[in-house]
Amino acid sequence: MAIDISTLDYDESGHVKFHSSCSTDLEQPVFDAEWQRRAFGLAVALSEFGHYAWEDFQRELIAAIGSWQSAPDDEKGRWEYYQHWVTALDTVVRRHGLLEDGYVNPEDRD
Repeated sequence: MAIDISTLDYDESGHVKFHSSCSTDLEQPVFDAEWQRRAFGLAVALSEFGHYAWEDFQRELIAAIGSWQSAPDDEKGRWEYYQHWVTALDTVVRRHGLLEDGYVNPEDRD
């Protein structure tokens, strides 16, 4: 099931408005950057709205962190929890067919 972008609401700056459950609790958890808060809210909201089971996301997050941990030290880069979060979210979204191929980065198409 792909997300119908024609039904999205936008704020005055042109950004997609998220469901209130994604943006009303600004103090818990604490994020270092706005994109982290949005990634967190998006993962939670998609699960809450029935697009995938939360356990699917958790498994992918564990796998993403495990891949980082098992990588050679010279290939790891620094620890970035929400980078792993986004990797897991990307995997779950693709697996469940929530975005059409090329939608996020259309300039990357072959």
